[in-house]
Order: sequence, then C-alpha cells, then structure tokens
Amino acid sequence: MIEIRSANNRGLKEWAVACEALRDGRQTLLIRKGGIREEQGMFRITDKEFFLVPTYDHQKSAQLQTAYIDDLNRTIERRPPSGTLTVDTYASIVNIFTAVDEKKLMEVSSEHIWNLDYIKQRFEFNPYDPLYVLILRTYKLAQPISVPASPDYGGCTSWITLETELSTVGAKHSLSDNEFNTRYEQIRSHLEW
Repeated sequence: MIEIRSANNRGLKEWAVACEALRDGRQTLLIRKGGIREEQGMFRITDKEFFLVPTYDHQKSAQLQTAYIDDLNRTIERRPPSGTLTVDTYASIVNIFTAVDEKKLMEVSSEHIWNLDYIKQRFEFNPYDPLYVLILRTYKLAQPISVPASPDYGGCTSWITLETELSTVGAKHSLSDNEFNTRYEQIRSHLEW
C-alpha cells in the first residue's frame, strides 16, 4: 500500500472527464506529451504526487471512446463557477512508460477514455518528443475542495503550484489494492517492451 502525503500544493491539469474517470477507478493511466507552453517545450515529470486539476478547455467528444461521451456532457454541466477550481482527486505515479505505437496504447483502451484518433494525434504532435504513459494510483478526497482560480493556473501548461497546500487526510483509494494490482499488471504486460 502506498502512503501519500497529508498535504500538497502541486497540481496536474487534465481534462475534467478524465479526472472523473480516474477518481472513479474507471481509468488508471494518463497519456501526456505536454502543452504548447511547457517549459522547454516538453512535458516533464516534476512531482510523483499531486492533485488532479480538472480543465474544461480542449475536451472534445470526437476524441473519446463512445462510452465516455455522455460522461463528458455531464462533466460540462457540473462545471464550477468561473474563477473557481474544484479538486476532488489526488494521485501518485506508480510507473511511467514511453509509448512507442498506437496499437499498444489501444490494447489497454479499457484503462483510458481516448479513442484511436486522439492517440494518433498525440503521437503526431511534435513527433520526436516522447509520449508518456503515467500509471496512477488515485484517491478520492473526503470532500471536494474549491479554491479561487488564479490567473497563474491558466494556459497550456501541465503543472501548477496551488497558492495553498490542500489536505489529503481522509482520502480513499479509488480501487482496492487487489483490483489496482491486477489492472496494473495487465497494463504493464502490454506496455513494457
């Protein structure tokens, strides 16, 4: 069992629909190449633990597996008021793989929300940069936490530093240890080469 920090101020921005799938244990991995304004133009792993910060920009139903399109619509309906971020999920990185082809990522499509078109787009964007697959252990916070959305949190960057540390006390695993370990081993068998 992984012990997590009791408080943290680091956040990783991700589509709100993906944050919800991770929180609910329907997804266990993220696919990242980075935003157009990343430091030195590439996604870097700066923290092993962080809050998932839902974003509403760039979410498109045409890039989702069919089963997640209704989830996207519900997520948009629940969007917090302008100027507010609502955080309800904490994550720790269990492993990181470098993806080498679309086929391998689609072999683990039960562990993410994206369709083949999106996967191809991620490979084609800055094709010489690596495409990372982050395997996450996620935790649902005891209560969602709303914080003011600082202008510093905007833009096409992945990582943010929240103005205050947020508590993880009382957070519960999204998946049991057994279920997570079983799914992790299945992912690893497809992505480890």
